Amino acid sequence: MKNILFVDNDPIMLHTFVGLLKSQGGLLRIHSAGNIQAALETLAEKEVHLLITGMHVSEMDAFELLSLLDAKYPQTRMIVITNNASYMLRNKIKQMSSVIHFDQPMDIGLLTKRIFTELQIDYGGQVRGISSASFLQMLELEGRSCTLQVNSKGKVGTIYMTDGKPVAAKMGLLTGIPAAQHILTWQNVLIDIDYAPKKVTREITTSLMNLLLESGRMLDEKQSRRPNLRKHSRYDCLVGVDYDISDWTYQCFLRDISEGGAYIETEQSVRVGQRLIMSLSSPVLVRSCAINGTVVRRDPGGIGIRFEALTLQQKQVIRSLLESRCRPIAPPLRKH
Repeated sequence: MKNILFVDNDPIMLHTFVGLLKSQGGLLRIHSAGNIQAALETLAEKEVHLLITGMHVSEMDAFELLSLLDAKYPQTRMIVITNNASYMLRNKIKQMSSVIHFDQPMDIGLLTKRIFTELQIDYGGQVRGISSASFLQMLELEGRSCTLQVNSKGKVGTIYMTDGKPVAAKMGLLTGIPAAQHILTWQNVLIDIDYAPKKVTREITTSLMNLLLESGRMLDEKQSRRPNLRKHSRYDCLVGVDYDISDWTYQCFLRDISEGGAYIETEQSVRVGQRLIMSLSSPVLVRSCAINGTVVRRDPGGIGIRFEALTLQQKQVIRSLLESRCRPIAPPLRKH
């Protein structure tokens, strides 16, 4: 993943712009800084591939960042967003080949395309609702070369494909065949595609079919060892919902649900043990309800919630949602 640093003195613009950039794909890791000092600290701590200044950064601060990047971080690209920039700033920018100038507000799509271009990412979009195994088989049939970043509830892994064949993989400290096998056991995945050619050392020599067979065996073993402590069947889904904590409302996405609880994707700093109220609606019943719950699990991708005792109306809304918008998740296999 490439590190992007967005700098703006306006907290509302900072929060909005960072959120918009995050929505453009999972291949970008977005960092933010509310002033020049915070930006300098981030530059000193992390490898920043691209720095973007917002319209509320003064020209003096923009000059400072331009000079710093030119002297200390020549490999870092920079996009300067201005509103009627002065002749002096325009002239400074034209003298630096690593700086791109956007004057006046622009649409986020154009900015994102330029970001991907500067970072040499040939973004192929995101894929949901299909397993990693099925998607790799499609790539094999077409003989495609690409890099796949696979996400599943806070876990991230990468698979490199050349001419339709998996040649390398990485997941945490694992590489090669073990990494690929573990990634292929994940369910309910989100896949980001980069078609830009990559030079990688071949780590995988076995066929895709052998990888799929072994990962299937690993998944069966893992599920058979895991006790099923859930009283209710889980259902996979992608539904936009919101939840309230301490009079604040946050938007999120429901990823799975049962009558006992749910897992939602959220980037808010919610703690385990914290109570919240989730708003849920049924498109069939044309009815909504508020459900009280407690956070029982937290990972980088979201939170797991255990519902409090449900009323009949709440159960009706959940069941209607399960029937209309969700798919059942297979229970763990049991050995006899």
